[in-house]
Amino acid sequence: MLAYLLRAYTTSGKPKIEEAKHPEVLVFKNYTPIELLPFNGRDASRGLAKNSFDLDMLTDPNEAIDKLEDLSADEWESLREWEQHFASKYLLILAELPIQDLLKSTVVCRKWNQLVFDGSLWTKLNVAPFYKIIPIDYLLKLIKASSGFLKTANFRGCIQFNGHALRTLSDHCPNIQVLIIKDCRGLSSASITYFLQRAHQLRVLDVSGLDTVKNSTLAVAGSCLGKLEKLNLSWCRNITGHGILPIITSCSTHLRYLKLNGCPQLDDNTMELLGQHLPNLTYLSLAACTSLTDTGVLSFLSSGKGSGLLTHLNLSSCARLTDATLRHLSQYAVSLTHLELSGCVLMTDQGFCYLAPRLKTLVYLDLEDLQQITGITVRAIANNQPELKRLCLSNCTHISDDAITHLILHGVCHKLQHLELDNCTITDEVLNTIAVYLQQLKKALSESAILNTSIDSNISLFSSTSPSRERQMNVEVLDCSNITESGVREAMAKAGPMLTIKSFYTFQNTTSVDSSLNRHSISGRGTRANHHRAATMSQTANNCIIL
Repeated sequence: MLAYLLRAYTTSGKPKIEEAKHPEVLVFKNYTPIELLPFNGRDASRGLAKNSFDLDMLTDPNEAIDKLEDLSADEWESLREWEQHFASKYLLILAELPIQDLLKSTVVCRKWNQLVFDGSLWTKLNVAPFYKIIPIDYLLKLIKASSGFLKTANFRGCIQFNGHALRTLSDHCPNIQVLIIKDCRGLSSASITYFLQRAHQLRVLDVSGLDTVKNSTLAVAGSCLGKLEKLNLSWCRNITGHGILPIITSCSTHLRYLKLNGCPQLDDNTMELLGQHLPNLTYLSLAACTSLTDTGVLSFLSSGKGSGLLTHLNLSSCARLTDATLRHLSQYAVSLTHLELSGCVLMTDQGFCYLAPRLKTLVYLDLEDLQQITGITVRAIANNQPELKRLCLSNCTHISDDAITHLILHGVCHKLQHLELDNCTITDEVLNTIAVYLQQLKKALSESAILNTSIDSNISLFSSTSPSRERQMNVEVLDCSNITESGVREAMAKAGPMLTIKSFYTFQNTTSVDSSLNRHSISGRGTRANHHRAATMSQTANNCIIL
């Protein structure tokens, strides 16, 4: 300010300085706009009544400012109030940005840098989209900035997220409720224990794939996780069935979601204790628990009342399970909607014929790689599962055309939307049957719409809701040696957009549509996964997906 005064005295007559009503604002007259340009990195006009400038004041930048007015008391108070809320208004805008854009905003200016690291912006922290490139110092800065605001943190696969970072998270973020540290290989057992002992508000924990999670870790920290609702301990190779009991018993009243894929030594006693201490469990995944037996499943289902609430059950690759497990499920798991049994190679038609008429709530059923089932199982499912939407019969080599035809035309699975028949012995006749069925269904809906329109003349045909009720179906026929190119072409020509076929055949007139592929294609699983990823993927204009 003194610099401006000295300059004015040396270049012109003595300026007239009037003190404003408020000490923070000075009114300068006889100065030119050029003389009030920012000086030494600071804005010389800060605090002045910018909104009171006359429109023609700046017509000549060398002309003296003679119309600058001070604010009234009410205007000044209004301005001060706006300045106090300046940061909060920016925070509302910054809160809508993704984390990548937020971090880019830190280099705009010092003010923005301070705003970006305001804790209120970091109630959720998800570094999964750029887990490979974010440096550890930025992680630490974000953790410290979020402080008590942080409730959800996802560091999945972030190997630079080490033990020191986890301890910092524990010290600065006491209110965290969701923590995902799947495949964070830089974490030690001591740091995980340190965090879990202090995470009293934790509701969701995912430590899958960490060898540093041990029985001793769960034993020490188990009593501190009383509010836990979701727990994922899949593929933690250094824990056993007995080791998970301390953490299970401590959160027994709240736990609803449990994944123990690949957990060894799940004996009958452990399964019984799980059933007793988890009365509210709705999701249970025990895939690849090779020690699991029919007796263990029965011990879990019969030991408590919680089995009646179970809706999702994954027993894939539990190769020791037999038809006895299917009988137990039909008796105890009366609310089951999602059942995954792929790789349970000992299950047969007899077990599914017992299960299907007694458990009619299934929405998703996965029977991949069950070599002993035949069309008898498919017919039992078709006649008894009215809610079924997704059915996987891939690599069930004894499934023939007759069974699938019965499923489509004569069964009660009218909600079926996705059918996987990879590596089956079906032929083009199945595709033709599905296409004709969808074609006839569309015609029936159109006729129904016309009939409704004739009854009520005020309802336009174009406003009919029939298109929204059109049946959509996705069919996978990968590795089906009896499926031909002409069969796929004919089916697609008949069914049009209602039918999507995933096949290996390449048409001459192909137009690749990546967005449609992302919506409709589902990657292969099991032994076919690597083969499918290596294949060239494209899609024709008539919804046929080419691999």
